[in-house]
Amino acid sequence: MGRILLCDDEVKLTRMLASALTTAGHSTERVATGREAIELCSREAFDILVTDLRLPDTDGLEVVRRVRQVCPETDVMVITAHATTETAVEAMRLGAYDYLVKPFSLDEFRMRIAKLLGRRELQARAGQLADQLSNLHNPENIVGSSARMREVLEQVRQVARTDATVLLLGESGTGKTLLARTIHYQSRRRSGPLCELHCAALPETLLESELFGHERGAFTGASEQRIGHVERSHRGTLFLDEIGEISPAIQAKLLRFLQDRQFFRVGSTQVRTVDVRFVLATNRDLQQAVRDRAFREDLFYRINVFPIHLPPLRERIEDVPALCAHILSRHRARLSEEAMELILRYSWPGNVRELENVLERAVILAGGTGEATILRRHLPAALTGAPTAPSPGSLLVPGFSIDGLERALIREALARASGNKSEAARLLGITRRRLYSRLKSMEADEASEQAEVSDRQDPGPSG
Repeated sequence: MGRILLCDDEVKLTRMLASALTTAGHSTERVATGREAIELCSREAFDILVTDLRLPDTDGLEVVRRVRQVCPETDVMVITAHATTETAVEAMRLGAYDYLVKPFSLDEFRMRIAKLLGRRELQARAGQLADQLSNLHNPENIVGSSARMREVLEQVRQVARTDATVLLLGESGTGKTLLARTIHYQSRRRSGPLCELHCAALPETLLESELFGHERGAFTGASEQRIGHVERSHRGTLFLDEIGEISPAIQAKLLRFLQDRQFFRVGSTQVRTVDVRFVLATNRDLQQAVRDRAFREDLFYRINVFPIHLPPLRERIEDVPALCAHILSRHRARLSEEAMELILRYSWPGNVRELENVLERAVILAGGTGEATILRRHLPAALTGAPTAPSPGSLLVPGFSIDGLERALIREALARASGNKSEAARLLGITRRRLYSRLKSMEADEASEQAEVSDRQDPGPSG
């Protein structure tokens, strides 16, 4: 139920409105002048002020303006018997939420009040949820006390308060998505939407539609209009993961949008403008990609406003015990001393994500939840008995071929993954798109080698 202030010099009207609101369970106050309304709102909290535009001591528009200044949390509804388009527009511009023309029915008035109070309740709940998410995604809650992580978290605190574009750099599994969410929920945009898009998971044609949306009939299969992530992120944050994998055509369109925040839906000629904060992430070396002409230099400088480098887990191994305790606390499980030693000795190429997976598996093998103790036998062979990886120096012997090593690694990964390319890409620490590109190059190389062998075996007709 709401607390409502009625301001009108027609005593009979305000008495009738107050009676209708009281019957509906609301609390009301009545005043006859604009000065009284402004003074009362400055002293007491009201959900809604209902004011006439013609008052004996002042203009109702001035009351709207002053009340929105002294008590911005109070919504204003304007009522008048002398309605014009100009006064309605001006009242809304000054902050009025609704506009009701006399004469009106009590049922319509009660409905408008109920609608306005319902909106306020939704806003309050959204604010509470945003606060809860903000507390959940607080840098203080991110596990990491090493010097490298303290530096990262301090950068997150500083940049979250701004609207600056953030570029998160680091290997797969280091926590880039977690930091992106933390930046959003610690920003002034936390009550707005957070939209996330994994760029490497979509082909070019679909990625453009997912980003900017499309009109019905824009292409085959576009049976209805679709709003893209850019529009959904209005007054919020758009997180683009694996930005280093997008095609040159999408790079050009993204650059144009970043420059002026304007875009076209696919199949539309209407320019649309949005207010979006960008957070981007990649596990690629974008500077090297620029040198290789795989990534636009102008786009790189446009997104490289505030880069944050996330260290791999092997470079902050002192955080591993705390990470293990945090992950295992969800299962009420613990590590034996031997298991912890093996975990600390491992290099963790998959970073925190791999650590989570290893511990989840170990908890299951140890008997699930309920004070389970993880022992050596519950850990994968990579931690307990697999041979260590050869050093780069040991590989550099006569006859060594980096192309041959790459082909062997890819074939081994595909074999271990039973032909599943997504799983093979994960084992290799590369994206699925990059694996497809490597496989295509391998096929081309093998075809070329076979052609050369065939030419040598068949010298052609002799003269």
